[in-house]
Amino acid sequence: MQVAAGPARYYFLRYARAAHEDVPNWPPEIKPMQIPDNQLCLAVYLYPEEQGWRAECMQQDTTSRPDADGAFVLTRDTTLGLIRSNNQPSGPSLALLGVRVAQQEGGSEAEYATHLVVRSSGGFGISRHPLVVPIGALVLGAYVESPDRAEAVLDLRMSVGDLAEAPEYMPDARVERNAARALNVAIVAPRARHEIKPEVEAGRVSLYGKAELTSIGEQARAELERTPGVVEVADRLLYGELLKDQVERALAEKGLGYINVLYEHGLIMLAGTVPDNATLHKARDIALRIPGVRGVVTNNLLVQPPDPKAAPAAEQPEVAPARS
Repeated sequence: MQVAAGPARYYFLRYARAAHEDVPNWPPEIKPMQIPDNQLCLAVYLYPEEQGWRAECMQQDTTSRPDADGAFVLTRDTTLGLIRSNNQPSGPSLALLGVRVAQQEGGSEAEYATHLVVRSSGGFGISRHPLVVPIGALVLGAYVESPDRAEAVLDLRMSVGDLAEAPEYMPDARVERNAARALNVAIVAPRARHEIKPEVEAGRVSLYGKAELTSIGEQARAELERTPGVVEVADRLLYGELLKDQVERALAEKGLGYINVLYEHGLIMLAGTVPDNATLHKARDIALRIPGVRGVVTNNLLVQPPDPKAAPAAEQPEVAPARS
């Protein structure tokens, strides 16, 4: 799964007040101060940009908006078709229910569409529940101009099988419960499971905490990616074996590659011999500067005692200043 790193939320599309909603429990309830800050929209404008489809939620009537040139206008009346790579129809028509958006990490506050929430008209073995499909499948099927307006026909380049495997839209509270059960299955060791904390935002499960081995994260991601309601998985774990490698590289860059490095439960243990106390403190400071290192143990890092058989350095004769 490709993950957009910035904050994510949903733009839920709704009909005008007088229109009858034909999808049960749609749009979902939005509670004040709820995270993420999902929005109800009469329309969503998509602007094609180099970074992707920039999205804007229109909560009021948009029929007379003067600055909509170049945008695709998505409403609850928008329907999408499935087409194959040869542009032939391949499945049911889809009603558009919403747009999932995310900010780019470290960038502006602009939000870009990552997924569409759609619902099948039925048949072909496709669930009638709302499904979340990637925005990368969106294509311009046709463009029709008339004297008073222009209309774009949008489709999804997906197979029926791809659509059947798309995750269902679920509220984050349900996704969080599903994710917790999935992690309990993927990570059997109680201590390792206790170190990992999942957080859910607009269907994205972010993993925080620590893991000794990268294989633990691989197992967790694989189980989550097939968990109902999970749209994407963001792995933000600190891995012990990677910390060990980072400390070893940092020491080697400073000429201290001969020091042995071990890792256990967030602690780095240094072992071997160093020529003096200054080198010991230098090695410890280098290891502590690596993000994720909670402490450094130097009990087994010994200062090499001076060799008593070594001859003392010869004293240099005092040199008298030259006479002018």
